[in-house]
Amino acid sequence: MRHNTCNQKNSFDLIVVGGGIAGTSAAIAAGREGLSVLLIEEQGFLGGSLTACGTGPMMTFHAGNRQVIRGIPDELIQRLKTKELSVGHIPDSTGYTYSVTPFDAEGMKRELELMAAEARVTILYHAVLIDAAVSQQESKIESIKIFSCGNIYEFFSDYFIDATGDADLTYISGAEYVQGRTNDNKDQPMTLNFKLYNVDINKIRELMESNVNLFPFLAQREKGLEKTAVRLSCSGFVDLMKQGRKNGEFNFDRDIVLFFETNTETEVIINMTRVLGENPVEAFSLSRAEIEGRRQMWDLFYFLKKNIPGFANSKLMQSGPNIGIRSSRRIKGEYTLTAADIVSAKKFPDMISLCGYPIDIHSPDGTHTDHQFLTEGTYYGVPYRCLQSSSIKNLLAAGRNISCEFEAHASLRVSPSAGAIGQAAGTAASLAFFNKIDYNQVDIIELRRLLTKNNACVD
Repeated sequence: MRHNTCNQKNSFDLIVVGGGIAGTSAAIAAGREGLSVLLIEEQGFLGGSLTACGTGPMMTFHAGNRQVIRGIPDELIQRLKTKELSVGHIPDSTGYTYSVTPFDAEGMKRELELMAAEARVTILYHAVLIDAAVSQQESKIESIKIFSCGNIYEFFSDYFIDATGDADLTYISGAEYVQGRTNDNKDQPMTLNFKLYNVDINKIRELMESNVNLFPFLAQREKGLEKTAVRLSCSGFVDLMKQGRKNGEFNFDRDIVLFFETNTETEVIINMTRVLGENPVEAFSLSRAEIEGRRQMWDLFYFLKKNIPGFANSKLMQSGPNIGIRSSRRIKGEYTLTAADIVSAKKFPDMISLCGYPIDIHSPDGTHTDHQFLTEGTYYGVPYRCLQSSSIKNLLAAGRNISCEFEAHASLRVSPSAGAIGQAAGTAASLAFFNKIDYNQVDIIELRRLLTKNNACVD
């Protein structure tokens, strides 16, 4: 294996590993403050789960009628809206949460690249993290190595952000982490999303109006909610799912039909496969999950066409292309956000982002999903301490791999929240860099002031 040096310089003010919504937001935030930033991504595009796993829509930017996530994630959506690549934030017609935000995945890939370029971020695609050099004396990462195109490259920085989702940099650097549930380390099941087109959305809308009880969460909301959504979200048909399982049309644990219309009318994302018992951070296990997810996809495709109104003439557009991972490793931070913090809508002196999404645990054990809802319209804060590694001084986490309980993770993991956390991480990195200090010495008042100045919500 050849060692090589990039044509670009190999030292940067900040290195962000992971180009999902969290990592890209972090890189843009730091770049806008004047840092030289290297953004490392294993795919050939930005967006992470939103563009690599068929995940969508983004949900939710709101808590009741208040928009609690703005800043860079919302700026992305507003830019997409101007190009007709998103309809923006619309009511969630599943009735589960407040709003959903459909988008065009190809448009998002390009818009994130444009935003990164404007912030002078250097992007390195097709790059896999393979090693980290750590000073044990100072408890700091000194450099990382990545593999790309048959070569190994080494990059140096005084500041790093782990936005890999799976806490890969945390793991490789030897920093402390946890995984899964406390009692057995099991993660939420993985899901291979897939897209169908030529779905008769009007048939579903008519059913929502004539027989709302088919849609459990929607039935609990104000009548006519589905009429206010210009793109339809649907969660229902429980009895048909039970019958399909009984008839052998599919043989895995799933209890509800769940789909979301994308920015393109009649095109929907199906979020229904459920892969249990596999480990998202073990190579052969992850490979088995991809294969099982694809098997389930075909069973569900035929089941939907046969049984669900509006799907008879639907066509399969694509899967994934990667299986979606809800939960895996999380850093061990200076503070661990708890489920109690979330349901009590707790606020913190050092909170750097807000979230109003409920606790939404897809059980590692079977069909059921456990829900804990916040009081209508309330929201909680994410403390800066949850981003700080407890063992590596120059490492922050951003996105779903921050420090939190398994149950709390099931709320803050959603993409708008991940983007807001990412912006906070990149902003904190800029303050640390210009003041030549460690992440745990960042002035919280100044961090919150700068985030507010840049249109993020912190109160």
